[in-house]
Amino acid sequence: GSVRLRGGKNEFEGTVEVYSNGTWGTICGSHWDNNDATVVCRQLALGEKGTAKHIPFSGLGLIPVFWSEVHCHGDEENILLCEKDTGQDGTCPQKMAAAVTCSSSLGPVFTPIRLAGGSNIYEGRVEVYHGGQWGTVCDDQWDDADAEVVCRQLGLGGVAKAWSQAYFGEGSGPVLLDEVQCTGNELSIEQCPKSSWREHNCGHKEDAGVSCTPLTDGALRLTGGKGSHEGRLEVYHTGQWGTVCDDGWTELNTQVVCWQLGFKYGKSAGIEKESYSEESSGPIWLDDVICSGKETNLLQCSRREWGKHDCNHQEDVRLICHPENDNHKRSLGPPIRLMDGENKKEGRVEIFINGQWGTVCDDGWSDKDATVVCRQLGYKGPARARTMAYFGEGKGPIHVDNVKCTGNERSLADCIKQDIGTHNCRHSEDAGVICDHLSKKVPGNSNKDSLASVCGLRLLHRRQKRIIGGKNSLRGGWPWQVALRLKSSHGDGRLLCGATLISSCWVLTAAHCFKRW
Repeated sequence: GSVRLRGGKNEFEGTVEVYSNGTWGTICGSHWDNNDATVVCRQLALGEKGTAKHIPFSGLGLIPVFWSEVHCHGDEENILLCEKDTGQDGTCPQKMAAAVTCSSSLGPVFTPIRLAGGSNIYEGRVEVYHGGQWGTVCDDQWDDADAEVVCRQLGLGGVAKAWSQAYFGEGSGPVLLDEVQCTGNELSIEQCPKSSWREHNCGHKEDAGVSCTPLTDGALRLTGGKGSHEGRLEVYHTGQWGTVCDDGWTELNTQVVCWQLGFKYGKSAGIEKESYSEESSGPIWLDDVICSGKETNLLQCSRREWGKHDCNHQEDVRLICHPENDNHKRSLGPPIRLMDGENKKEGRVEIFINGQWGTVCDDGWSDKDATVVCRQLGYKGPARARTMAYFGEGKGPIHVDNVKCTGNERSLADCIKQDIGTHNCRHSEDAGVICDHLSKKVPGNSNKDSLASVCGLRLLHRRQKRIIGGKNSLRGGWPWQVALRLKSSHGDGRLLCGATLISSCWVLTAAHCFKRW
């Protein structure tokens, strides 16, 4: 039932599209008049006057026709209240789609609303316009029902999720609303129970946000729990939500799901079944899912074909996701993780943005940046930065470049000054960190034994010097070629010798060295 305008020169005009069964479709232009257009403009808070327009189907691409006719009186608050023919046979004799041009001369009916601070148009800090000024909404009582209304008012479908504690950054204007308590069925946040304008007990650290994730095959959600962080796992496929069977389900699978949903930790079967709503009546889409734990999307895991299973809904996967370990506190900005280190306190820095894990470029990367990363992950010891893909090259996108931390920030997100995805780097420049740098190592039989070389591998953190000016070598990569030159005032220096390092103790000579007389 959501409505949006597409293809216009500005937000006040365009082809009318309605949302039904997981997809957007058009309205046939037959009998489309100004009364119909006025209702659409009022519903979208674009003014009290609408002018009917007609757009040829030929310029719209392959999009279904949902309603063949609409008849509004002009005073309805929502186009769903108008008489209409909902036959979806795709017929429209005139081959013209309904479109509108809205006039805001009489002012909008609904409070204008926008999303700010997100990485795309589908997410951000909720800001409303009142008294000639944009302001934020406090997160007291803020939940997914409120997010559903915000997404609907903005004409965004998909999965609506509420975010709190200034997840998308702190706003700069006044806090205009507090204690918003929508049922989820309202057309505008203005219709929800809430405080009076500017009455609140909040600061901008409590700014509310939403994400309206578009519905595509493989989209995930958790339903039937106490919030969007827990419940029955459902996956979207061919326009319908379905469940996942728990055959062979592991904690690694749960971790991948929680990462994909933007959380940091997760656990399976953490809630008694009695605490959920009734069983799903939809299809069981996936079975025998096996993840390694390194995937960024559940569909990357091994699984049966869509709809192939030997389960019933008593075996639906249920789980809980947590943004942080401590009291389920919401994470500070996008989740981060360390990958491919020798322990959990070191590794390549990866950040979760737009539903995908990606890396950080090492341009300007310093110990101050490492300090913030380690603090965000809960480590208190000294932190050291590592550059040039010290922990190996990542495989996802490079999300962030030119990070500039002072060392006092709460999270890496506070240090990002450049647009997400903007960079001039390759994965050979992936940044890494070592947290708790001076912590004691696990004692072995002797200090000598702990330094013993393994054939084909170089020691990681005992290296006091390095060779520069050659090609990058991944951690653990052998052999390394070395050349020694004698500096002089006659030029860049003469080659004295060259060799190939084959371990921390042995050199295979490529040329013999002789004393110069």
